[in-house]
Amino acid sequence: MNILSKLALILGIIGMVIGGLVLLISLLLPVVTDGRTSWEEAMLGIIPGALFLVLSTVVALIGLILVLMRRKKAKTPG
Repeated sequence: MNILSKLALILGIIGMVIGGLVLLISLLLPVVTDGRTSWEEAMLGIIPGALFLVLSTVVALIGLILVLMRRKKAKTPG
């Protein structure tokens, strides 16, 4: 169980970085290309990037909670 919680935390953090980069790049496309990319075209990256960011954040939080619960349980004498 400890390996799974650490794996969830690591994959969640990696997913947050990837989702954040996709979202950021997609948001900047219409501005940087001086209108050659429309906002409708940019939405093809904005929506999946935002969804991936949110889902990865949930996975990372679950992994973090599990890791902290394991660590607390290991420190408790008894």
